[in-house]
Amino acid sequence: MSQVDVVIIGGGISGLSALHYVRRTKPELSVRLFEAESRLGGTIGTDNIDGYSFDWGPNGFLDREPLTLKLCEELGLNDDLERANENVANRFILRKGKLRSVPMKPPAFLMSDILSLKGRLRVMGEPFARSAPDDDESIYDFVQRRIGREAADYLVQPMVSGVFGGVADQLSLKSCFPIMREMEQEHGSLFKAMIAKARAAKAKGKKSGGPSGPGGWLTSFRGGLNRIVDQFHKRYESNITTGQSVTTITKENDCYRIDFQDGHTEQARTVIIAVPSNQAATLVESLSNGLAGALARIPYAPISVVCFGYAKENVGRSLDGFGFLVPSKEKRRILGSIWTSSIFDARTPEGKVQFRSMVGGDGDHASMELSDDELVRIVRDDLDGIVGLNSDPEVVKLYRWCHGIPQFKIGHSDILSEIETELEALGNIHVTGNAYYGIGLNDCVKQSHRVVSKL
Repeated sequence: MSQVDVVIIGGGISGLSALHYVRRTKPELSVRLFEAESRLGGTIGTDNIDGYSFDWGPNGFLDREPLTLKLCEELGLNDDLERANENVANRFILRKGKLRSVPMKPPAFLMSDILSLKGRLRVMGEPFARSAPDDDESIYDFVQRRIGREAADYLVQPMVSGVFGGVADQLSLKSCFPIMREMEQEHGSLFKAMIAKARAAKAKGKKSGGPSGPGGWLTSFRGGLNRIVDQFHKRYESNITTGQSVTTITKENDCYRIDFQDGHTEQARTVIIAVPSNQAATLVESLSNGLAGALARIPYAPISVVCFGYAKENVGRSLDGFGFLVPSKEKRRILGSIWTSSIFDARTPEGKVQFRSMVGGDGDHASMELSDDELVRIVRDDLDGIVGLNSDPEVVKLYRWCHGIPQFKIGHSDILSEIETELEALGNIHVTGNAYYGIGLNDCVKQSHRVVSKL
């Protein structure tokens, strides 16, 4: 039995970031990372097929997080960063079978047909909305209370399903969008908060936001997001073991014993668990029933990513934007589609386009039971009805994630409190990943940095 200072379980972006921060900030500690699969990256991956570049899961991150940008610099990836072009600002939502441009500024919103006149006027009345309740409010209830039901149905619900794969009336506002909750609590109105933030940013000579989100622009790497995984592996190969599945973790005196499926064991003073929370729950059953139970209560939504390659002439409209989202009221199976070839360069051959469509989410668990042929047909039919397709796709690639996106439902913050209490009682064991404080790549990097700083 070998012994190290730190064992990291899981080789996705969270585990790899934790490894980087241990090596960089605490070089005196010995560290090993174990990944059950034969490859690193988790849901991050990139396939190159016939000149097309297809991302498996996430397709980028917002460049608003200094830690992530610093990480890229430390990994020597600055020259490989690729920021989406201006098309990223042109986004669409499907309403009554027609793609309607999402207005990014108030004057454009007043003239937009994305909501009815009554719906637009209700949005403009946001400063007069009733105050927030004291309990954990759903995203849908928050939006309906502040800007009306129509805006909740056609603006926010599709965004929630597109980002979280979730159902807006089940997800917690304070867990998914804590900044929005803070804006209301501090200023009494989102509009007033946005004006205050814009003034503060202007005084500092900064922009208060961008079309990809508050203060962020969609960013990836040339050739696809897997570039960062490759760089992690190249730099820390001597600290990484793949194809090693952990079965149990037990505590012996002041150390942890990690048992593997192949029969060997490791001993570590500190353990960082960087696998999905449902997997983490099974690993810690011998340590704490309370911790295992809390981890197991974080649900996941299934997501299928369906990538199509087409010749431009076989698509009935110009793909002049980021893509579109589909409100549930439109009764389509797809949640939305990203026009990857329109926002990133060199992701398709010359004269070709790429659709990256999502199916599933927390409202459609049955989608996982569809065959590949059924899934392709559904996406092809939905896209045909929306953008017009004159042929079958030239290239098809499917990625299925049964446990795709963790769901921060109402009460999520209470689960986190239980997890933190149990971890504190055990001592020298930590969890990191997208199941806790945020689902994006930036959130994973921040969480891993926070965990390592506690060691």
